[in-house]
Amino acid sequence: MNIFRKLRGKASRSSRGSESAASAPATTAESEGETVNPSPPPRAMHISEVKRSPTPLSSIRKPGSETQSLTIMVANAKGAADSLRLYRLLQRETDYGSEYDPTDDFETDYVCDGCMYNVHFDPVPDATGPWAANLAMLTMLLQHVCLVFTYDAESSSSRESWDEMVAVYERLRSRSEDGVLAPFPFLATVIVAMGEGGEGDDEGVQSVPHAEAEAFATERNCLFARVSPTTGRGVCDAVGSLVERAHGARGQYSMAQAGEPKRYKRAQTLKALFSPSLV
Repeated sequence: MNIFRKLRGKASRSSRGSESAASAPATTAESEGETVNPSPPPRAMHISEVKRSPTPLSSIRKPGSETQSLTIMVANAKGAADSLRLYRLLQRETDYGSEYDPTDDFETDYVCDGCMYNVHFDPVPDATGPWAANLAMLTMLLQHVCLVFTYDAESSSSRESWDEMVAVYERLRSRSEDGVLAPFPFLATVIVAMGEGGEGDDEGVQSVPHAEAEAFATERNCLFARVSPTTGRGVCDAVGSLVERAHGARGQYSMAQAGEPKRYKRAQTLKALFSPSLV
């Protein structure tokens, strides 16, 4: 199943470096008859982890590699983290960049296989905002784009929050050309449960079982993640998985002139998805 828990395990950011990689199907070398396990895919590291490494960034980064960008659009249901809150939770979990900065524009950096990725958190486009008329032009300037849906997974309004998230997702899904939000126009679509990890069995709390949420995500080819709304635990790994997706699609949306037709096509799709009739 295509969910974060399957891809990356349940370990926190601090233990990721010691956990074994997910097992991959073994391949047999025909000439020697030996079983060979392919190398695991490159792992994305938050800049805080890189800074704590004894190896300097100049040695980790590949010479001549250009920094790429990843925009994470966040659609939050009632009681769940919005784009700014997810960014702050990432700061809290990584204990990096949480000091006051008046120039802060809600972005951070990851490194994957020697390549730098600038990650930016944005709300989903406002179809009624002042920039709505220029939405296609603005989104054409984006490189890799992912869509994240957050819902409250632990309060008394959990079921209401979940139903709201599902309704927005299904409206977007019904407007996409092929009925699926991933992989186009988004590199990946993620459903995030904002909760401490319990199943919300308290009396009177109509929570959504994580199994139900995971099944919903899997059936729709989405990723699934759990994030603590207090400590941020889980958000660093979740964003890291998206960076790894971007690395795998490194040449898909070039910012050079050759990439303009593909970015233009995606921009028109994004404009249609977030048009005023959706609101």
